[in-house]
Amino acid sequence: MSKVDDVFEPIGPPLIQEWGHDVTFVRKSAAVYDPATGEVNETEDRTVVKVVITSLDITEETGLYQANDVKILIDPRQLGFEYVTTEDYFEVPTAGSADNPQIMKVIEPKSYRGDNPVFFVIIARPQ
Repeated sequence: MSKVDDVFEPIGPPLIQEWGHDVTFVRKSAAVYDPATGEVNETEDRTVVKVVITSLDITEETGLYQANDVKILIDPRQLGFEYVTTEDYFEVPTAGSADNPQIMKVIEPKSYRGDNPVFFVIIARPQ
């Protein structure tokens, strides 16, 4: 670990715990082909995590992003420091409808450090 990790890594978790709210992170597991049926079966690992969801700054809206895209900040410890991929998504509870969460598809995962990043910054798109 570098000095930057030593100094800043402890800052992220308390911020997310205090300011974040609970969502479900869904990670797609490896697909398995069943030769008997010809079907490809995927499993999903579901984890309740705390995240902070913010809007994108206008300077971040390049050709890749849309006006309703959001930025999600998550403490990597909650995911065991496993990187987020574009196969993953978040289920965000909506007001008055806990049975019908808003799906936020990961379109661009970012990390600003190596082995022990301070935050994962994820650009997600409501589905």
